[in-house]
Amino acid sequence: MTSLALGSRIRRVVVHARGALVTRVVTLPAALPSEPCELVVSGVTPLSEPSSFRALAKGAREVVSVGARFVVPEGPAKTGSARERVRVLEAERDALQDTRTHLTGRRNLLAGLSFDLGMDRRLRQGNPRARIEDALATSRLAQEELAVLDARLAEIDASLNRVYRALEATHLAEAQANAEERAGSSRPTLACHVRLGAGQGAMEALEIEYVVLAARWWPTYKAWLTKNATRVRLELDALVAQDSGEDWKDVELSLSTADLVHDARLPELQSLRFGRAQPPAKRGYRAPPPGLDAMFESYDAAMEKLPRAARPDAPPPRPGRPAAPPPPQQTFGGPPRAGVVPQSYGAPPPAPGNGPAMDMPAAAKPAAAAMPMPARSAPAPKKAAKAEEGEVLYSLKALAGPSGGGGPEGFLDELEAGANNEFAPPPLEPDDSWLEFDALVLAAAEDKPRRGRLGRIPDDASRREASLARERIGNLPNPARAQDPLVSRGRFDHRYDAEGSGDVPSNGRPHRVHVKIGEGPAKPRFRAVPRESSEVYREARIENPLGAPLCAGPVDVFLEGALVTTAEIAAVDRGGHVQVGLGVEERVRIARNARAEESSAGLLGGSTVVDHHVTVDLTSSLGVPIHVEILERLPVTDDKDVTVKLTSAEPEPEVYDQADIGAPVRGGRRFRVEVPAGGKSKITYAYRVKLPAKSEIVGGNRRE
Repeated sequence: MTSLALGSRIRRVVVHARGALVTRVVTLPAALPSEPCELVVSGVTPLSEPSSFRALAKGAREVVSVGARFVVPEGPAKTGSARERVRVLEAERDALQDTRTHLTGRRNLLAGLSFDLGMDRRLRQGNPRARIEDALATSRLAQEELAVLDARLAEIDASLNRVYRALEATHLAEAQANAEERAGSSRPTLACHVRLGAGQGAMEALEIEYVVLAARWWPTYKAWLTKNATRVRLELDALVAQDSGEDWKDVELSLSTADLVHDARLPELQSLRFGRAQPPAKRGYRAPPPGLDAMFESYDAAMEKLPRAARPDAPPPRPGRPAAPPPPQQTFGGPPRAGVVPQSYGAPPPAPGNGPAMDMPAAAKPAAAAMPMPARSAPAPKKAAKAEEGEVLYSLKALAGPSGGGGPEGFLDELEAGANNEFAPPPLEPDDSWLEFDALVLAAAEDKPRRGRLGRIPDDASRREASLARERIGNLPNPARAQDPLVSRGRFDHRYDAEGSGDVPSNGRPHRVHVKIGEGPAKPRFRAVPRESSEVYREARIENPLGAPLCAGPVDVFLEGALVTTAEIAAVDRGGHVQVGLGVEERVRIARNARAEESSAGLLGGSTVVDHHVTVDLTSSLGVPIHVEILERLPVTDDKDVTVKLTSAEPEPEVYDQADIGAPVRGGRRFRVEVPAGGKSKITYAYRVKLPAKSEIVGGNRRE
């Protein structure tokens, strides 16, 4: 079959809340052979999911199969330029530290020397003056050597400081570098093999899709308001982080709030009815065909005729040593069972099965035979059999045979004879992870317990690195004020297609990407709570101009091009409204005055009445009329003998429970008043508190 090596480039990426779907455009040749051929697209990241590859062909040629293979480049591995700079600086740092340690030890040794003048004549005869001069000369020599060592240590310390600063900058540059600068160009890759059927037609375009799980994103916004906050330009940006092993350069980005790995299948509910039995539910698992072991009889007969040294299976055990039973393995040809522990193949998590009972596979028989049989229990022997040097001692109590004897011979006899099916564990149907066919391999004929059956391939280094990259991206903390769309998406998902193209390096750090922009009307609002503060706050009520729901996230608010504040918005549906704060409006003043009067009421003065009169004055120096919302609160009571009643108000307020911000209150009132340009306005209201004469109000501000 003709094989053609083709190039490709990443054209489109759909980033989900977790994971991404990458689309590559294949560069096709001018003409394809008419016979069946295979197109090999290399350079795909090894951190992609091999079972997710799919080909999208446009033309008259038919795609027969699609698969991915691991490719290791020839020659020695070459690290990237960014990582190579880090390695060189780390080697220089280690060399400087070793030199400093050596010089420091030498200096400490010289500094600890003491000089004996040797004035005792019995030990040495000579001129005392000469001995003193020799001692002083030796001391000067040591001091000069110490000065040289101190100067050298000072130079090394300066070099170490320089290397530490350079290493810190290089680590930062490596973290911000692209995949080729970090991993190099000779790293292992995946190659996508696309097989085409025979035909004379031309292929117009070919794209391959695959999944990478080490990717995620967070939404963020910018609101540009005009001078009077009557118009807004809302920008949606995304902070995208990915560690897939390949850089996304000049790609079409789309962002989705959906989780890429999510089982959306509806459950199959069985109805209860009388009469004819229902057909069993369809399963992706099929039992091995009958007579599977008979297929290898001719092979076994041919292997028996070969000399023992030429056989592909393992050499026989030494004489006098019992042959160890083959380790039980999990196979796909026979259903997984309790007690069967996989060794060379990873077993999926057990799932309760409800299918029909099946025959026990050959791989499960030794495990079942090793189970203790209650009906055949025998008294334990007094001592264990002695094994050869380097041999494991068998427990005779655990290996007691049917006849009451023990030892390895009885254990092997029972393995050959098989176990009683009365004590066999119930069969279990394989988990859905066994349906990942790219992770299955057919056992060789030499592997007698598993031959003819499918088993799972253990995870290699690339799969472990893909899992680590997925964990690194999944454990990234949310940027400041940002929220995970997987948490704040609500009941429905949405996909945002970015305007233009963008770049996202594969370094596991968030990168800002522009998504879309929209303009719409806005309405300024002024709110005040004079009982708590004498300041008037300015807000903007923005209608959602993007035509798409907005996820929760931070928004940078700009007024006349200047950054005013950074706030947070909650999730807003299509056509909803967003309220953002603009800070304190210094050109609007407010003052609140309260007066209380207490008197007696009722027959013979049996009640006490406390009348409260509240006045709120507003003064504006703005050049346009404004509407101000003033929030007040009346006292509330749960005592049936105490009543609170609003006696008068101008203008008439409305009941306000503060449920819009998620903190409901009782007794709230909202006044709406218009303040003319450069003018004044006032609101007044009064309420009465009536209570028994023998009672009094305790606590609180009596002037309120």
